[in-house]
Amino acid sequence: MRITVYLLLLASVALAMLGPQLGRRLAPAAAVRALTLLSLVATAALVWGLTAVTVGGLGRTDAFQDQAHSSPAALASDDPVPGALGALAAGLLAVSMVRALTVTRRRWSALRALAPLRQQPAAGDLVVIEAEGPDAYALPGRSRRVVVTSAMLRALPADEQAVLLAHERAHLLHRHHRYAAVAETTAACNPLLRPVRDLITFHIERWADEEAARATGSRLLAARSLARAALAMADATRAHEPQGALAYLRHKVTARVGALQAERPTSHWVALSPALAVTALTGLAFAEVTWDFARCLHALRLF
Repeated sequence: MRITVYLLLLASVALAMLGPQLGRRLAPAAAVRALTLLSLVATAALVWGLTAVTVGGLGRTDAFQDQAHSSPAALASDDPVPGALGALAAGLLAVSMVRALTVTRRRWSALRALAPLRQQPAAGDLVVIEAEGPDAYALPGRSRRVVVTSAMLRALPADEQAVLLAHERAHLLHRHHRYAAVAETTAACNPLLRPVRDLITFHIERWADEEAARATGSRLLAARSLARAALAMADATRAHEPQGALAYLRHKVTARVGALQAERPTSHWVALSPALAVTALTGLAFAEVTWDFARCLHALRLF
């Protein structure tokens, strides 16, 4: 493998570092989409780079040579990756895959555990459950539901209830659970993306806040509803919040209330320039590594 494979690995680091800038300069909906794409590109670069180094390094071991019947001279020419580096890459790749699978299975299990809520009587997509703790969350899937506790409805007047319901329905309408799942999985693969995951989570809630403000026609009303719901939750025993659901009061409520009291955010698209440049270079590196990887497999007589 040439030096390009290491540049591919560095690209995943560079993309992760660009996340905070995008989060600051883009409106919530644009930020979620851009950060999710950035996470996918960074993770693909990391996984493919580690895969190439793994095959290149371990392919030179005696055990693999005996099985592959490859030409050591041809392999040494096409693949200068040290065996120790290949073993390290294999370990990192295995850890990343196990972590990603663990996160995916945990999310699926959490959503399956919510199945009984989908069977409860509903007014359209709204399910009200009796609970002492004020809470509200959106359940994605084929039978989409907005779940609100009776305590939450008692805590909010009618106009602020409308904000809450608009917020949760925005989660369902724009399929925010998919962005959240990508953020969780990519961060599991690449720990450098954890800050990006947190940004995506925050901007998902901001996106739903902005949709609720637009639907009800008042940003101040949306801010008041969020603040009152947070105070009600602080004064009561919180209901159990199921994993895998997007909840009204999950993330940085104070910052979200402040954002709703300001003007509606706009996107500064010039902020995308560095990310687009790094993504383009990553694509070129990806193509070259794929070509070198194919040559390595040919030297190993596996392709």
